[in-house]
This record gives sequence, C-alpha cells and structure tokens, in this order.
Amino acid sequence: MCEDEDDEATEDADLTTTLHGLPAKVVAGSGFHTFTYRLTNNSDKDFESVEFGLFAATVAEDAPDDEGTGEHLTLQHKDRETGDWKDISTDADDEEEGHIGSTRVAANGKTEVELRLSVDKKAPAGTGYAISVGAYLDEEDNCVVSAGEYYEFEIVAAGADEESPEAKPQGGAKKPASTPAKSGSGGGSSTGELASTGSSDTLPAIGLTGAAAMVAGAGAVLVSRRRAAAGRR
Repeated sequence: MCEDEDDEATEDADLTTTLHGLPAKVVAGSGFHTFTYRLTNNSDKDFESVEFGLFAATVAEDAPDDEGTGEHLTLQHKDRETGDWKDISTDADDEEEGHIGSTRVAANGKTEVELRLSVDKKAPAGTGYAISVGAYLDEEDNCVVSAGEYYEFEIVAAGADEESPEAKPQGGAKKPASTPAKSGSGGGSSTGELASTGSSDTLPAIGLTGAAAMVAGAGAVLVSRRRAAAGRR
C-alpha cells in the first residue's frame, strides 16, 4: 500500500490532525494570520514517527469547478527549535507539497505546531481550503493515515468590505473548538471567526470527491513522496 499515490490507505481513528484558530475569512493582501496545527494520539500506544502536513489551495468564485491552486497562498510553520518561519509548499507539482515534518506523538498525548498563512493581494474572491493529515507506516510497511480534517475559508478580494457573518459548520462536522486566530507579522486581519469543517457545494470538485477521500489521498501522497525522497538520498 501507498507505493504510489493511487494506493488506498487505512485510517487510524486514534490519530487526529486538527487546525485551531484558522479564520473563517481572509482578505487578500492582509498579511499573515496565525493558527495552530495539533496532532492528537487517542490511543494507549506511542506513534514513533508520524509524517504530517497541510494541503491548501484557493478556488476563484467564477471558476468553482477548478480543483484549486496554491499560487496565491504563502503557508509557513514555525521551527520549534529556532523559532524561524519556514515555507510549506503549496505547489501540486512539488514532491514536498504540504509536508511540515515528522514527530513522535506519545500515547494519549498531543503535539502542536504554530502555522501562518497569507493570501496574495492579487488573489480573486473565492474560497480557500485546507486539509490537515498525518500518516505513518505500520509494521508491515502499509500506509496508515490520520482521521484528518477538511476546512474551508472565504477569500475576500483586496479592498472589499471586511465584515462577514460567522462561518457555519458544514457536512455535519464541527468547527474546531479554539480561540480566534491572532494576526501574525505583516499586518494580518480577520473577523475573529474560525474556518468551517466538512464539505459543501461551495467547491463542487471537492464535494464530488468527498472530504474523507481527499484526506486519505493526501495522507497517501504525503507518505509515498517522503519515502521516494528518502530512497534517493
């Protein structure tokens, strides 16, 4: 399993990856917005090495059938040792796309990483989405993915009215229980509301695929690409 991106992965419901503080709306050109990525181990066993990442893109409101592009996004994570911000690739052609790192997650424990994102001022109005996922190889070298999450947030064109209603949970999923995102460097601003989870008709291409399938697929991509990269070293 997971030898290539078309292979099917097994889900481990005891490993979850969630975002906390991701705003429901981001104005193009408004700078960085910080939020938290959390890996949680709800089992009684340690996860010794979990690869984890975040896949994100935007879809213009006048092209809802597109799968999205990462060219308008800057996504970064804070290095826990140095405090430096490091880029997370949003390029679908990059074998490192979405990859943040690997970590040990102790039994009944959690690990958190600070993230931030910005939307280019040239980005058209539309919808952004983010898929958080973790993955590991079991004893038989099979790919196992986390019970990841799918989030949507509104992209507002630069200079538009910043006021908007609260984002609603979608597809029966719950909004991440968290405090609102704080602005990072670069003069970021948000409405103080959090992004919604689930899938909706906002992004037809995603709705047809299904958020769960996208999470599983993202996990398979994460492991297969990292394993291929390791094999070339």
